[in-house]
Amino acid sequence: MTEPKAKLDGLRGEIDEIDAALHDLIMRRTAIVEKIAEKKGKQATSGMRLAREIAILRRLAADHRGRFPVAALVRMWREMISSLTAMQGPYAVAVYAGGSEQGYWDLARDHFGSHTLVTAYSTRRDVLTQVSEGGATHGVLPFPSEHDDPPWWGRLSSPNVPRIVLRLPFAGLGNARGEAPEALVIARVAPEPTGDDHTLMVVETAEDVSNLALTEMLGKAKLAASVIASHERDLHIHLVDARGFLADDDVGVQLLSARDQVHRVALVGGYPAPLDLTAPAKSD
Repeated sequence: MTEPKAKLDGLRGEIDEIDAALHDLIMRRTAIVEKIAEKKGKQATSGMRLAREIAILRRLAADHRGRFPVAALVRMWREMISSLTAMQGPYAVAVYAGGSEQGYWDLARDHFGSHTLVTAYSTRRDVLTQVSEGGATHGVLPFPSEHDDPPWWGRLSSPNVPRIVLRLPFAGLGNARGEAPEALVIARVAPEPTGDDHTLMVVETAEDVSNLALTEMLGKAKLAASVIASHERDLHIHLVDARGFLADDDVGVQLLSARDQVHRVALVGGYPAPLDLTAPAKSD
C-alpha cells in the first residue's frame, strides 16, 4: 500500500468513527425524547416548543465554523427536531398551494422536514380551518400583501383562533420553486419570546388612515413598527409588524389603542427574527 493511499484510508477511517459517534448520539437523543414524551403523557397539542428550538438553531449558527453551509447545518437539525417532535404528540402541517403557487409547499418541506405529514390546500381559508379545527397543528400561508382580498390575517383578530408563530424561510431559501416566496406559520399555541422577536398586530380604524399617517401614529406610540398591508371592510384594518416581543399591556400598545382614529388593536402573534446567513463564517 502506498503512503498516500494509507493516509487516505486513515482519514476515511476517522470519518467512519465520527459517523458511528453521531449515530450513537442521535439514538441517545431519541431515547431522552421518548422519556420526555412518557413524562408528558397523552396530549392534545403538538410537542413543538418553538422558543427552545429557535435557541438551539441560533446557538448552532453562532458556534459554527468552517466552510460547511450554515443553512445546510440548520436543515439537518430541523429534520431531526421535526422527527423527534412528532414522537411527542400530534404534528401535521397544512400548506396553501393554490394553482401555480407551489413554492409554499417547498418552504414547508425545507423547514418541517421530509417525514412530517404535510398536506396541500387550494385556499387560504382551508388552511385556517384545518389549524382552527385541529386537523393540522401548523399552517403555512403566504406572507401578507396589499393584494390579499380578503386578507387571511384579518380572521386572526378574533379570540380563540390560531396565532402567527414563525416566518419562513427561517434559515435561507432552500429548493422553493418559482420566485422566492415568504410565508407565515400559524398554530394554536401562544407565542413565546426568543430574545429577538417581532410582534404582529391588526389595527382597526374607523376611517381610512393612510400608511403614512399610521406610521406616524406608531412612532408617537414609541413603537419601532411598519405597516405590512391594509384592507377595507366594515372597518379599515392594517397589519403592523413591530420590533420586539409585545403584550397587550405594553405601553406602546396601550398608547396606540388610545389614539382617536384607532378602533381596536389586536395582537395576532409574531415571529422570531430569521437567521442572518450573510455574516462570514468563523475560522477555526
